[in-house]
Amino acid sequence: MEIQIDVNAKQISAVEGETLLTVLRKHGFKIPTMCHMNRFSPTGACRLCVVEVEGKRDLITSCSYPVEQGMKVRTNSQRVMRARKSLVELLLSNHPDDCLYCVRNGHCELQWLAEEMNVKERKYFGEKNATYPDYSSTSVARDPAKCVLCSRCVRICEEVQLVTAIDFISRGNQTKVNSAFNQGLNVSSCIHCGQCIQVCPTAALTDISHVEKVQAALGNPRQKVVFLINPGASASMAVELKWKPGENLGGRLAAALRSCGAFRVFDMGYATDLHIVEEARMLATHIRAGKPGPMLSSCCPAWVRYVEEFRSDLLDNLAPVKSSQQFLGTLVKTVYAHENKLDADTIFTVGVTPCVANKYEASREENTHRGISEVDAVLTVRELFHLLRAYGLEMKQIDEELMDEPFATSSAFAYKVNYTGGKAEAVARELFRIWADSDKETFKFNLPKNQAIKRETRVKIGEREFGFAWVSSIEEADSYLREIAEEGRDDIHYIEVMACLGGCAGGGGQPISRGFEKPLARKRICQDVEKGHSAKSAWEHADIRAYYNKNKTGRPAGQADEWLEARFRERTDLK
Repeated sequence: MEIQIDVNAKQISAVEGETLLTVLRKHGFKIPTMCHMNRFSPTGACRLCVVEVEGKRDLITSCSYPVEQGMKVRTNSQRVMRARKSLVELLLSNHPDDCLYCVRNGHCELQWLAEEMNVKERKYFGEKNATYPDYSSTSVARDPAKCVLCSRCVRICEEVQLVTAIDFISRGNQTKVNSAFNQGLNVSSCIHCGQCIQVCPTAALTDISHVEKVQAALGNPRQKVVFLINPGASASMAVELKWKPGENLGGRLAAALRSCGAFRVFDMGYATDLHIVEEARMLATHIRAGKPGPMLSSCCPAWVRYVEEFRSDLLDNLAPVKSSQQFLGTLVKTVYAHENKLDADTIFTVGVTPCVANKYEASREENTHRGISEVDAVLTVRELFHLLRAYGLEMKQIDEELMDEPFATSSAFAYKVNYTGGKAEAVARELFRIWADSDKETFKFNLPKNQAIKRETRVKIGEREFGFAWVSSIEEADSYLREIAEEGRDDIHYIEVMACLGGCAGGGGQPISRGFEKPLARKRICQDVEKGHSAKSAWEHADIRAYYNKNKTGRPAGQADEWLEARFRERTDLK
């Protein structure tokens, strides 16, 4: 039911049951918050959203107070402004004074609030937190001294990712956020998704930086630095720098990295195409063998880590295929190094991705062979910007160049896998190519009308129907998997799982952003590139067909299903 309320002597409409904060922001009133996150139940912990309501003795927290018919609200009274300023001053009372060299300098919400509240000096002097940074993890760094106890990281880790690697400990003014038994994130249940970094308002949670490592390698004449560029990272840069979708997104980035001293710049999308082909083949084998349960995607290292840590019952359902990053890293240090007579020891591979978990993945023991790692360093999109700024590069003034052969191009699939639902469609299309009996059949991947409720579809190939589903966030994945298990459903054959909300477009390594405007913009960029791409699928990518023709089926003898190999060879005509 619609009701009317008075805000700063202005009548505005609201829907009964909405919170006051939602209504105020909807009508353009700027209300500061620290603990509030959209789609989460309000806590009112930070109290920065306080407003004055006529008839109420105390200021009320607008994030947790429902609107009432005829209520009179003041959002900018002297009382409200003094209260907010005092709250920010109290937060600053024991905060470290290291803004000049803090990684979030200029992007810190506490810094923004201090500027907005006109805080010019320290009025309260609290005892500095006697805490020490935790750099034990391979991907996420913690600095408890900068924590403002907003609870955002705790809530997203517990409610969205179902991990609870960090939580509140102690009471009163001794309360702090910590991992279990104060043992460090390296021995916690952390799955390295990086979503806690995305929601942290300060620098209490940041990446384990590889920028210095990459700079050292670029300055070492004995090392050949090879960058592996994820197309999703190029799309993210396009959004941040406001590039036009029609531009060669990776072209300027390739030129910029060469000016930094890169030996080669490769398109990771090439490996994404290989990954899609291999996963579709594994799915065909999985279905033919009649294995129980759906096959689960394996491209997200945070999801793989979650399965290993919490859902070992699903291990046999994970697709046994390397991620795109590790796939290309392996090719560079084996096939490419051999064909170009290079010593793998001298090649320093750097993955550039929108994913924090790729740092953890690169450090896994099974991804290092005889002391040589498949990928030596990983830069998130945030770190990539830091690297380019360190070299004084202005991207808009750099001319486009092509990436290096033989991994210079990719298909539209390479962009499709960067948002939720895209990979499921890519795998379905590739399965159709392998399985279809006639070239007269047409591929149809019909999206449900309301994807917020149902994210699954059916693809008909011959006389059979195959079910495909896609989910993002661990909570959604775990809930969906338990649901189909309880119902005994066997109509879903493949499930794409992305640990981050929205897929890689909302990845933990993306530039910090509040809300879903930026992830949606990144998704649109990827979709625009897909439309203008000449190779719509992995198999339309000539280099991928040539790879399989050169390596025959790409499978060691005796390790593949005979029917699948026969069908695969029938449909790999290079004409």
